[in-house]
Amino acid sequence: MEPSSKLNILFVADPRSIHNLKWMRYFADQREKYSVFVCCEENERPDVNQIELLENEHIFFTKVFPAFSIRTPWKNSKAKKEFTLLTQELQIDCVHVLFATPYGLWLRHYRGYSALTTRGSDVLKVLPQLKESQGIKRFYHRYLLRQFAIAFNNAHVLTSTSNQQIERIHSLFGLTSHCVRTGVDVELIDQIEPNYPSETDKRFRIFSPRFMSPIYDIGLQISALETMTSPELDKVHFLGIRGKQFDTLYFEKIRSRLIELESRGLQWEIIDYLDQNSLMMTMKAADLVIMTPLSDGTPNSALEAMAAKVPLIVSDLPYDNELFTDTCLKCNKRTPEFLISLIRQVQEKKYPENMLQKAFAQVNRYGNRFTEMQKLEQILYSSFQK
Repeated sequence: MEPSSKLNILFVADPRSIHNLKWMRYFADQREKYSVFVCCEENERPDVNQIELLENEHIFFTKVFPAFSIRTPWKNSKAKKEFTLLTQELQIDCVHVLFATPYGLWLRHYRGYSALTTRGSDVLKVLPQLKESQGIKRFYHRYLLRQFAIAFNNAHVLTSTSNQQIERIHSLFGLTSHCVRTGVDVELIDQIEPNYPSETDKRFRIFSPRFMSPIYDIGLQISALETMTSPELDKVHFLGIRGKQFDTLYFEKIRSRLIELESRGLQWEIIDYLDQNSLMMTMKAADLVIMTPLSDGTPNSALEAMAAKVPLIVSDLPYDNELFTDTCLKCNKRTPEFLISLIRQVQEKKYPENMLQKAFAQVNRYGNRFTEMQKLEQILYSSFQK
């Protein structure tokens, strides 16, 4: 049963994120049923152009709040009151937090209907690290973990983008979460024309789509390339993305190593950023998509490569079996030698054709954005009526 009147949803999320936009857009596109708003914390304040982009999608940016800090309890109290006032002024029916850390803390004192979505490193990395912290920081981190526990328990609906996250939430808080993946636009990717953003002289195109951050371990990919001889490097082009949010020191280290490889014959380019359409066109034009994170949820970039029917190498992480069993190559050993052996397998045209076909079928079944967002909508409705 659907509600008889329009619902107002307030997303607490980074408004600059493409993946967040996907979640919000599904509801914003249904203007007869929903009014969609978004707020964030100070370090993720959108600029004028980003706010205009949101409004063009019928997503309305509201305000920025200061981040929670144990050192400023008076600011925390003031922010809590302002947040509650905002939800009252907008007559919000549902507050939906799109990443548990730190945004989950906004649900500690919120008494209205709410949903909290985990997306990977928030519940797989950050929260366990709080629990395992030692030394003098242990007391502060344990306090923070208790605050997150309150937030998780206050949420009426919990969703996660992978089965591993669901298991972690249960082990941390004894709670049940629903698997709802961000998903990708499978039909659009299947139809889009390939377009590689670099001149590659017919070289083998390796596309590394994850941002320049230690958790994505781009360094392992560079180490693999460093094991190649100069004649081999003469045949390779490496394309990476710096990203809007990146680790400056890490990026400079990667860049300096690529410059050294260039002297040995490698062609390479690091693009600051690719919009969603350009990213998908690049995927389709690549010879190989590679990602080697140390921790992950269900990576959309991997699903996009599968929908694009492009060979894919991922880390040997506990990814969901229904999506990642026999659909891509896995780096079972985190060594440059093992990774380069997988890269050569693709380069030598030994990537199994049936793997590409199965990958497309599985992402269409388990990672289709429209299907996943419909699932989310049904979960929210079911809980809202209780």
